Amino acid sequence: MSITATPFGVTASGENAFLYTLENSHGMQIKITNFGATLVSVLIPNKNGDPTDVILGFDSVTGYEKTGLYLGATIGRYAGQIKNAAFTLGGQTYSLYVNDHSNTLHGGQKGFDKRLFEATAHESENKVVFRYDSPDGEEGFPGNLAVLSSYELTNDNEIIMRHVAKTDADTVLNMTNHAYYNLNGHASGTIEGHHLMIPADSFLQLGDDCCPDGHILPVAGTPMDFRSPRPIGQEINAAYGQLLISEGYDHNWNIRPDGADMRLCAELENDSGSIRMRMQSDLPGVQMYSGNYLSGAEPGKDGFPYAHRGALCLEPQFYPAAPSFPAFPSPVLNKGETYDHTIRVRFFY
Repeated sequence: MSITATPFGVTASGENAFLYTLENSHGMQIKITNFGATLVSVLIPNKNGDPTDVILGFDSVTGYEKTGLYLGATIGRYAGQIKNAAFTLGGQTYSLYVNDHSNTLHGGQKGFDKRLFEATAHESENKVVFRYDSPDGEEGFPGNLAVLSSYELTNDNEIIMRHVAKTDADTVLNMTNHAYYNLNGHASGTIEGHHLMIPADSFLQLGDDCCPDGHILPVAGTPMDFRSPRPIGQEINAAYGQLLISEGYDHNWNIRPDGADMRLCAELENDSGSIRMRMQSDLPGVQMYSGNYLSGAEPGKDGFPYAHRGALCLEPQFYPAAPSFPAFPSPVLNKGETYDHTIRVRFFY
């Protein structure tokens, strides 16, 4: 196992970004940058021994600085939407930046995906820890928030992502990773032939603004039922209201507790069955987004244009819009408490 650091370009404000490469004993390799604590590349040998990069991304920090796609980024302070760009906590209402219909999406105008983190490499653990101190009032959120986001690569071909945070005032927090996965390879086109399994009986209904409206719907008898593995494209174009709202899948599935801290939240297999992926987390939901708004307008790694449905995102998280709906699992982080959540992604044949 080894870690190397190389320059990854300079931001528009003159800050130096770096790329950290972690490799395990099986030849699996991941690359991450301190800009946005972002996962840039996952190079995994398939069952034929051919190395395949299964993550969409850019060749330098410039692409990440310009994009609005959140490719591979750590999301914060709040993954998904905050309805009507405001929430009330402790009797006080906090107004946020509007960047998605009338809502706040993925932290606001400049979320964690656009921040430069401090990086510390732990070579003995094959892990890099990124730190960011978010000041009180940043993007409208209360509390000085100290964040640690780490990536660890194990010899089981597993990536362990951990988000730890503390605040000096009550706040809301919902962090995740926003990697775009294409297990055929990042430059291989649509993921509609991938087989997906999500072990959830229900999902959150979206309103016309693509934000959850507080209602929970059963997946049974709908195109949202992935309890048994099936192709993502099998019903993605169905004349089903929830798919028409978001032009495909872009919903939160409610993961059942299984008696353990870590829960299976998704399994994914590429078209040929040569690479499979299993995702676990200790968070109550997972957002699946089928790349509906990828358009090919921004050249990615090696100049490849990432087109419509060229990848999917699987984002373990607290529920979007949860500050507006007390029945949802609470995303409140109180002063003196520690936010500590883990996502595990394992690749195998």
